[in-house]
Formats: sequence, C-alpha cells, structure tokens
Amino acid sequence: MDLEAGAAGTRRPAFQKSLVTSWIWAFAVGVVLLFLIGGRTGTLDSLLIGGGLAAVGGAITFYILRSGKLNSARWLLFIGTGLFFGIAFTLEHQVNRGSILLSPTIIQDQEVPICPITIPFVLPPYYIRGEMIFPTSAQAIMGIVLFWFGLAWLFGRGWCSWLCFFGGIDQFFASLAKKPLIKTGPLSQAGRLFPYAFLLFLILLAVAALYPLFCAWICPLRIVYDPPTVNSTSEWLTAVIFVTGGMAFLIVGPYVTKKRLFCSLLCPLLPVNSLLGKLSPFQVKIDPSRCNKCGKCALECEMFAVTPESAAGGSPHLECSRCGRCIDQRPSGAIDFYLIGTRDRIRPVYVSLAVIFNILLTAHTSPSWFNTCGPEPFNSSNEENPMAWDTIKRAAAYLYMIFVILTAFALLMRS
Repeated sequence: MDLEAGAAGTRRPAFQKSLVTSWIWAFAVGVVLLFLIGGRTGTLDSLLIGGGLAAVGGAITFYILRSGKLNSARWLLFIGTGLFFGIAFTLEHQVNRGSILLSPTIIQDQEVPICPITIPFVLPPYYIRGEMIFPTSAQAIMGIVLFWFGLAWLFGRGWCSWLCFFGGIDQFFASLAKKPLIKTGPLSQAGRLFPYAFLLFLILLAVAALYPLFCAWICPLRIVYDPPTVNSTSEWLTAVIFVTGGMAFLIVGPYVTKKRLFCSLLCPLLPVNSLLGKLSPFQVKIDPSRCNKCGKCALECEMFAVTPESAAGGSPHLECSRCGRCIDQRPSGAIDFYLIGTRDRIRPVYVSLAVIFNILLTAHTSPSWFNTCGPEPFNSSNEENPMAWDTIKRAAAYLYMIFVILTAFALLMRS
C-alpha cells in the first residue's frame, strides 16, 4: 500500500490525515454550523440544536479525514438526512393542511412545493412561452433555481450523492444486498446518452405541448403525495406506471443490481448536474501511475461512471456523483479530489463543504421542522392548538439530533 509520512515519522495510508489536520478541519466545520444554525435567533433551542448538529458535522468530518474512509460516513449522513427530510415534509403537510395529499385547492392556487428535479423542463416553457406548467409560483421556482444552481456548480453531481433527498431512496436500496443478484456491465455509449436524450424529449414536449410529462407519468413520489384517480383505463394505466416504475427504478432494480438506476438513467437533473460538474472546483481524478488496473472502481461504481477506459484516461465519466466508493477501493491514493485544472489534492475542503451543506439543508429546508433554525414556508392552519404543533417540531428536531449524534459516535468508535 502506498503510504505517506506521518507528523511524528510514522507511516499511514495515503488518505489518512494527521490527527492535528483532522481536528482543525473538524473544528472549522463545527464552528461554521454552530454560527449558521445556532446563531440565527440566539434562543436556547437554537443553540442546543446548532451545537448538536455542529458536533455531528465535526465528528463526521474528523472520521472521514482521520480514517481515510469516505463512503460509509457519507452514506449514513445522506440516508439519515433524506429520511428525516421526508418525515418532516410529511408532518408539515399533515399538521398544517390536514393531509399529505395535494388537494385541488392547493394545485389551483399554485402552492405545490417544487423540487429541483423539475427545473430542466419547467423553466424552458416559462421563458419561451411565458407559461408555468407546474402548479407553483414564479417566485418559488426562481428561488429553487438559485438554490440548486449554486450547489450544482459547487459540487456537480456531488449533489446526487450528498444533498438530494430523492437520491437517498435508490441509494438506500442499492446498498442493501451484499452482492448484486443481477450483474450489470458498463453502459454502452447509447445507454450513457439516454438520460440526455430523455431530458431533451421532456423539454421539447414541455415547450410544445405545455405538459410536464415527468411529473404526470413518471415521478415515483407522486403516488404518495398526489396519487392519481383510477376511474378510467388511462387513469389505471397511469397508476400502474407510477407503481411499477417506482418499484423498478427506485426499489427492486437498485436492490438486485446494486446500481442507482433512477439517478443513473431517468433523473432529469443528471445531464445538467453532469455538465455543471465540469465547472466545479472539485474534480475526481485517477492517477494512472498508482492504478493497478484491478477494475474494482468500475465494479463498485453505482452510477456507471467508471469504466476501464475512463480509468485509463485519468478520470471518471461526466456522470460521476463524487460519492467516494471508488476512492475507498483504492486506499493507495490512485483516485482523489483535485482542484480543477491542477494536480492539487483538496479532499479536506470538499468533505468539509459537503458535510456543512448536507446538515444545513436538513436544518433549513425541512419545512417548519427546526422552528428555531429554519424559515416557516407555510402558514400554519393549526391555530386551535399551536402548542401541539410546536411540541411536534421540537420533538422532531431533538430526535433528529439524537439520531445523527449516535451515528457520528458509532463512526468514531469504528475509526
């Protein structure tokens, strides 16, 4: 194994940072999170939650840098925040609106929460024809565009493995089996280009027919929040597509192949995140001089982004989601994060920013969950018993904090 010299003349694996370096970066992450979360209001709740999340962020950063292992900590953080975001989102609708389902009134009043996945095919008809094809306001979509664009430029497809709650679904099921029940090889050129062609089709249809095909027929989560009525043949067909598509690409398919099929083939954000990733300051590179051509990186990649050919060329394909699975397979240092246009390794910077934004997104975008930390996007209709909703929010916040603290503690015990 390729080794580096330690601070006291010892030798350590290439990806393991020194104790001092790990503590410095962990402390920096903790300070940033405490300031941004705990310092918003200065209340006791805000400081306690901010302090707990700061400790979690610092602990996870320390574990990754000190142990040299990236993917396991990222997986736990990614799945945990996605799970609790979904719970918070459901609670918000259940308590404030009486149901998690989208009512005709909410749709008519254009108050449907919009997710970044819709951006690539909702914006073109809005700018070209002046028509909003998704039942939300122009202000809401502009806000989500700025939010997504900044993070997509910074992390590229790292968005898909660190920040996107949707991606956490197929990530979870792709990780359940120890070995793939159905082995898949690398995607052909046509397979790799399919998501780009599919997005182009969605855009052209949206502009020409003012119809959000993905939301109407494909989005698997609609079966939960906006299930179609099933009174006619076409409505039954729609329901069947939702259920079978969700099972195939989000649950069963990822489980039997250990590949993130939805994120690799169907997600409309894949092409734009991949292209923006070319401008990201953080680039994954492969050092051919350290690569022994074992092929483990290609086998482990859940996104079909690494092939023997791309490894020989010194970098994964555009679709790399910066999850760290291939990096953990090559502890010799053959694969790492580099500053764009240089050969300077910047893993601590990437890890620290990814951890910070992951926790910030949970604290600030879970609707009305962290009442002392995040904004209140909806006006509560539970005016008869506001204390009950306040208690739910506080309990949810503290349960989340306990979960991530225990997770971080478990990681530290393993290091």
